[in-house]
Amino acid sequence: MADFIAALKEFVNVEYETQVREVYKMWQQPLDVRVAEGKAIADVEVVQVSWDYAVLHCEENISKFREGDMLLLNRGDPGQRPRYPCVLEKERGTELVVSPNHSSGFIDLSPGKGWVLDQDVCDLRHIILGALDTLADSETQGEHILGILRGGVRPQLNASREREAVRLARHLERILGLNASQREAFVHAYATENYYLIQGPPGTGKTRVLAMIASALAGAGQRVLVTAFTHRAINNALRTIAKTTHYPHVFKVGQARYADDLVWGEGQVANYESFPYSVYDPEGGGSIVGGTCFALRTRRLDGIKFDTVIFDEAGQVTLPLAISGMLSGERYIFIGDHKQMAPVIVGEHAEEWVTRSIFETLFQHAPGTMLDITYRMNAEITAFPSQRFYEGRLHPAPEVRGRRLKLARRPRRHVDLLDPERPNIFAEMRHAERGMRAPEEARLAAELAAEALACGLSAHEIAIVAPFRAQGRLIRKYLQELVAQHDESLNDIVVDTVERIQGQEREIVIVSLTTSDPGYAAQCAEFYFQPNRLNVAITRPRVKRIVIGSPLLFQASPEKPEHRAWVEHFRALHAESDVVAISGER
Repeated sequence: MADFIAALKEFVNVEYETQVREVYKMWQQPLDVRVAEGKAIADVEVVQVSWDYAVLHCEENISKFREGDMLLLNRGDPGQRPRYPCVLEKERGTELVVSPNHSSGFIDLSPGKGWVLDQDVCDLRHIILGALDTLADSETQGEHILGILRGGVRPQLNASREREAVRLARHLERILGLNASQREAFVHAYATENYYLIQGPPGTGKTRVLAMIASALAGAGQRVLVTAFTHRAINNALRTIAKTTHYPHVFKVGQARYADDLVWGEGQVANYESFPYSVYDPEGGGSIVGGTCFALRTRRLDGIKFDTVIFDEAGQVTLPLAISGMLSGERYIFIGDHKQMAPVIVGEHAEEWVTRSIFETLFQHAPGTMLDITYRMNAEITAFPSQRFYEGRLHPAPEVRGRRLKLARRPRRHVDLLDPERPNIFAEMRHAERGMRAPEEARLAAELAAEALACGLSAHEIAIVAPFRAQGRLIRKYLQELVAQHDESLNDIVVDTVERIQGQEREIVIVSLTTSDPGYAAQCAEFYFQPNRLNVAITRPRVKRIVIGSPLLFQASPEKPEHRAWVEHFRALHAESDVVAISGER
């Protein structure tokens, strides 16, 4: 046990020290270099300020910042005062909203120009290291958890609970409908004595299955924790539980600023700053509580024990973070997909196993159930990811297999690309030497989205995905120029990176590969060619996928053999798509 925990502690320290070192190193660079690297925004104006938020405006935003990032508002030198650690809450190109990342708020910040936003880092390693110390000190639970993680303990089903689960599944099938793989996942997760895995490829209804499992366990009197790597994933799960099952005792414990999407038109899930403030009644039956693994080690949920801990998006949860959650429960259900987004790893580690997610780690010896019917993608869109990432086991449901894009009128521009009978398009553009931005692709992506709008498609049914935020901002700029009468509804078109679109779906998805410099692509192969990112990008659409790219990209030859194999996925996508050559004249 000692060696295992020591390796994980080393992993945690290396990760956080790498983040801190990289941020401090970037702070030493001139401002123009920080801006060019996407790690700072210059010429920032504080437009509006209150104690708990500030509205900022900048002339140009080519940063890599995204909502939830830790930033530092300063006068150009991040090491000197005045400096305000903050969190990016909202970002609309040149307008940003930040909240303070300290208890004093923005009490002495005034409106004015001349500010800079730099990347910052929040060192929370003491929370995770504390969880690992608890694991080491807890002999019985420590052996139980380590037995699971090392593969020595396999899922065990309770026979009587399995019979009860079968009965519940029949009831749910009559009311909500369950396919065979969903039924198996529900029954085994409900009946497990220790843990179970459910792999949920895109569109297979994993969150819906999670909702059924959580409500059934709570209905049996259990206290259930729903956790995940992000607040967004936790909130999505809680909303689905409330909407799908109508189970009454569902709430979240966490900061109010991360609870805005727990409210919708016809209802809401309550949020409390800490568990003692909640309306939980131990005599009132089971409850479903949402919270982060960090919250379990703070005053918010510290000391609260759960019968079952459900990890959503478990493919993004590292082993140390998972252990923090497992210490608070007796049984564990891991729902995720190691073929989609993996944990973000920034450090160099001698042992590969420490970098794997909890889901990938357990999948090697206890794969559980894979949900194998997608209710999102039609047959043409499903085919490539099924063969490349799911061993041909993923199939479209009969009702979506032949679905096509519905337009109110025939397109006047880009007729071939928007043809509803051509669901899987690769738009081939002959540009070269493009890195993080490709104006040709940005213009075409914007034109396609604008034409789709003109043909009657709603803005919220369109998404544009790019590997770099700089490309996304360029696309949105062109889109705003093309849509003459644009209003707030234009913001309903998702234009973002792969990381921000996981878990979402749209009728039509346009993917801009952007890069046409093979050398540049090879240098960032670890990020750019990662198969998981490609899988996420191409599995968001329901009926229409248009990938835009230059064939020069496929000439990339990274140093590592593994990365060169990843490039083959991109070549295969091109080869197996309906290729349309686009003229260089834009």
